[in-house]
Amino acid sequence: MTLTIAYITSRKEPKIKWFEDSLENQWEHDDKPEVLFVSRYEVDNRIGWECPPKPSVWQGDHRLTKEDWWAKSNAMNTAIIMCQTDFIAFVDDRSVLAPTWLSAVKRAMEGKYAVCGTYEKRAHMKVENGVIVDRGEFLGKDDRSYGYGPTRDWYGGSYALPLEWCLAVNGFSEDVCDGLGYEDTAFGITLRNSGYTMYFDPEMKIIQDRTPTEIDGALKRANKGSDLGINAKDWKMLGIMHDKKDSQNSYCIRNMRDRILLNYEEFPPPSASDRDWYDGQRLAEME
Repeated sequence: MTLTIAYITSRKEPKIKWFEDSLENQWEHDDKPEVLFVSRYEVDNRIGWECPPKPSVWQGDHRLTKEDWWAKSNAMNTAIIMCQTDFIAFVDDRSVLAPTWLSAVKRAMEGKYAVCGTYEKRAHMKVENGVIVDRGEFLGKDDRSYGYGPTRDWYGGSYALPLEWCLAVNGFSEDVCDGLGYEDTAFGITLRNSGYTMYFDPEMKIIQDRTPTEIDGALKRANKGSDLGINAKDWKMLGIMHDKKDSQNSYCIRNMRDRILLNYEEFPPPSASDRDWYDGQRLAEME
């Protein structure tokens, strides 16, 4: 199988065993996917390999902010750069894969389309051998009620697509979305504007545990001007991205990938601005 599953986490207790067991329950011996853990912390895994997020102005050793902020686009772009297969899937942490998750990804690989799945959020879940034995407390679920088929709504805790499409749109919009969020929405816009086929598949489901007392590592993010309606930062982000076919990042992800994988170079320092694009505030001054 020419598939990499990128497990993205920033938590000290990401419940990796839940994911590993639920994945192992689905694969056959001859189609084991590659698994890449992109994590701020060292993780204890048995089925893959791990890589820290590449340098970012929002978190880590190169950060310009006073503390680590949300930088999920940066982490997912790290996975894109390190991926060495033709297809890549992304999965959120503290998740159990539904028994049909991998078959939905395989369907997308065979059909050569991008697919996003559905999700459910719970608290105090109990999981044994990759199977939920106590569903705990219900917190929420995906609000999409339609079934399998083409979609324009791109969000959720897991999705998969050809690696080449990730490179063609220059990855996720870290220069626009890190510190804010909505990276999946921005990414879907670039895919749609580029004419790529996107499907929603409810069988590609994950069940996430978001027990408030156990999700240490949740990072700060801010939607500036949230009381300003269409002038808030999230709306301005949509305005920036609405007609774009690429991420608007300040570097070329394809070029960086070649430098890392082919030339064995180290990741360069971040090239993003030292100011927030929304209001010009210096990142070093953000609280």
